[in-house]
Amino acid sequence: MNQEYILENVIKEFPERWKKRKLLIGFDGFIDEIIHVIDQRQDRHNYTRIRTITGFSERIAEAAGLSSNIELVPAEIKLGGNGPIMANALKYQDYEVTYMGCLGAHEIHPLFHNFTSGLKEVYTLADPGHTDALEFNDGKIMLGKLTALEDVNWQRLLSKVPEEVLQEIVYSVALIAINNWTMLPGLTSIMAGFNRILEKMTVAPVIFIDLADPQKRTREDIAEVLKNVSALEANTRVILGLNKRESATIAEVLEIKEELITARAAAIRRELDLSAVVIHPLDGAAVATHDTTEWVTGPYTPNPDITTGAGDNFNAGFCNGWLCGMSTVECLLLGVSSSGFYVRNGYPPNRQELVNFMQSWLEKKF
Repeated sequence: MNQEYILENVIKEFPERWKKRKLLIGFDGFIDEIIHVIDQRQDRHNYTRIRTITGFSERIAEAAGLSSNIELVPAEIKLGGNGPIMANALKYQDYEVTYMGCLGAHEIHPLFHNFTSGLKEVYTLADPGHTDALEFNDGKIMLGKLTALEDVNWQRLLSKVPEEVLQEIVYSVALIAINNWTMLPGLTSIMAGFNRILEKMTVAPVIFIDLADPQKRTREDIAEVLKNVSALEANTRVILGLNKRESATIAEVLEIKEELITARAAAIRRELDLSAVVIHPLDGAAVATHDTTEWVTGPYTPNPDITTGAGDNFNAGFCNGWLCGMSTVECLLLGVSSSGFYVRNGYPPNRQELVNFMQSWLEKKF
């Protein structure tokens, strides 16, 4: 595979193939507090950060049997959650997005006003959760407070969106993205509820699912949700999106031994009988479908401006390509480009910015 040749084709074809479509995305919502962990402080204005998770873990390990004072500096407060970040990225691509999620129990939290102002429709189900996101160059540690999300389930959704309205929305959209099963205990019931609507349709929207780091859920819970994910495939095409760590957790539950990312993606897809499984580690991404398994190397940077939300922007980029009818490897290139732009700039690209970024990557300007 000549990746540069394919990227050049994406740059040309993507603007021509794109067309406005309606999307439904949910179902979480978080207030994300991006935090730097201090290594040494020189004075009130100057300090050095702990740059890696390994360095942070060593600092914590040194405190065992003793104690330690670790300083945290809030760098930014922003909208969070897999659903809002993915929806925001697709809003920047000018899709008509309906969002259902946890943006406020009675009214939308002010932090989400800018996000919701550009959406087609918004249905808020509960208060948002809160995440302290400790940012490092090699990843992030997400410390979540989830109490408000515990009651989000199919019945809560129907109490906010009458079933006939929900059916009309489902019938009108090209894609439904179901995000953050791990932190939404009732999301399995929402998957089952959507499946009952989908089974009545002759042409159903594609379903994208991000389980979101299921390691903390029990093996039995994970096995159960995977059955629900597979059941959706009977009525539509299902894409399961995973990062490297998430793929290892799913592989363990499915008793898959593959270590190579492409082989693991293929084995998970085969075991669950899905249309596609996507795995995105830091340095690239893989996809497996019925017909092919592909890998691309991404525009990795060792010094990202932000990492929280990188995976959600990848997911948005991949789905962007899928909605445009691009090939699977072209979808991967749009995914890693969307993520690559985001981690360097701290916000998602619009379509022209995305094309410009891919052109710069092609010309090896970074």
